Amino acid sequence: MRGPRQKLIISFHDLHPGSWECCRRFLERCRSYGANTLSLLLVPQYHGQPPFTENRAFVRWLNKVSERGYEICLHGYYHKAENTSGGFKERMVANYYTNREGEFYQLSAKKAKQRVSDGLHLLKRANLPVYGFTAPAWLISNAARQVLIESGFLYQSLWGRVELLQSGASIPAPTLVYGSRSAPHRVISRAWIPFFHQLNRKATILRLAVHPNDFRYPAIEDRLYALLQEALHARTASTYLDLIPEESRRPVRTAPGHAR
Repeated sequence: MRGPRQKLIISFHDLHPGSWECCRRFLERCRSYGANTLSLLLVPQYHGQPPFTENRAFVRWLNKVSERGYEICLHGYYHKAENTSGGFKERMVANYYTNREGEFYQLSAKKAKQRVSDGLHLLKRANLPVYGFTAPAWLISNAARQVLIESGFLYQSLWGRVELLQSGASIPAPTLVYGSRSAPHRVISRAWIPFFHQLNRKATILRLAVHPNDFRYPAIEDRLYALLQEALHARTASTYLDLIPEESRRPVRTAPGHAR
């Protein structure tokens, strides 16, 4: 039998008005399995679309689920990268691994500060508390990471671990995530994820990360829900915020001097 400290952090990535209905269906399914809390990774202006605050119904829904205990996490700003620089490895990561989605991968301090500040401004306008940050594709430059610390973010989630930014602690947290971008990705992940789950069955903290694109493919969706049910038999549904001691849970504020 699993110990009481074992947790499953469930996160819905790339949340924006266009993925709202997909997220709502996912939350309903999670609730039917007994998972009543998740981390929702919100993109303020997904791929340059209008800011999420312009959709009032979406904002009302976000406030409702936030009050019910679902955590809102800032997930980049555009979720789209600009031109990348560097050698073969850097370009492969940017153009193939992230499919040009690694927005914060090579971001300068100046640009990172502006985008973080803009995101916090919109979250404040929507009356949504935020405590943590997840960079698109889990990739972030050192300069952008420093901006997060100085802005007061309590954590950032990375591939395989979660950093508690204000204390400097790093918590191992393996991630189960299906690759649904292409047919080869889907075939490989359907074989790899069950094995990886068993490999990390004793991990104190395990993460399940889902993306809207996963639900376009019935085979991936079916495997995802089967995996979710299996993991919840042994673990308690949790959020990233649950990793922060209650006495330290202070929401991040809009950066002073924000121009908007």
